[in-house]
Amino acid sequence: MTGEEKIAALAAIRDQLGSRIRTGSDLLVVQETRERRAATGLSGLNEHLGGGLPKGHLTEIISERGPCGGGGLVMAAMLSRVRQEQQYVMLFDVGGSFTAESFPPEDLEALLWVGCASPFESLEALDIASRDENFSLFLLDWRNCLRRDWSGLKSSLWYRILGQLREREVAAVLFASEAVTSVAKQKLQVRIPVTCGRLDEERSRLWEELAFSAMQMENGQRREGHKERRQAG
Repeated sequence: MTGEEKIAALAAIRDQLGSRIRTGSDLLVVQETRERRAATGLSGLNEHLGGGLPKGHLTEIISERGPCGGGGLVMAAMLSRVRQEQQYVMLFDVGGSFTAESFPPEDLEALLWVGCASPFESLEALDIASRDENFSLFLLDWRNCLRRDWSGLKSSLWYRILGQLREREVAAVLFASEAVTSVAKQKLQVRIPVTCGRLDEERSRLWEELAFSAMQMENGQRREGHKERRQAG
């Protein structure tokens, strides 16, 4: 078949199928609009995520290390939201970043905490736990980890977990001090522009101070997206 004949054949197929033909970009848009979302308890974060955490996907929340980074406040909002919806969340804590004493006792009733010695151990545990239908959200707390701690993780493990999240349509969130994996559907940086001395204030007030910005990966390095920061609360 000559080149002209191929072009003519493709044109004939297009005429026959009409609107049923879509480009890959069109299919991606359709996929995005059909995705189910889980509200986070933070309106600004929900807005950045298109309505909430995308179910069946991994989302990264990047914050500075320490209590003033903002990651713990985001985690608290998500845990409170899950408890209000009478569901359950599983947290894989690597390095002891999670401090139970700083969370309301009623919110802790919706939490199953799993202490892990390394990022690899937490992913192995998530690989098993993500098949459990009793949990609506999985959290990975890697805020005390360094890049060298996860650099050797195989992509096959990430994709196997992602497949299980998609099958059950549940969301997972990875909290870290820098971007970790390209498997994550979205990466957002969070900052809280207040001093540590204000961390004793009501959480609902501090949630209003959280600022989010999208992140992109470029040549293996992270850089913040140019989207305008939005307030959460």
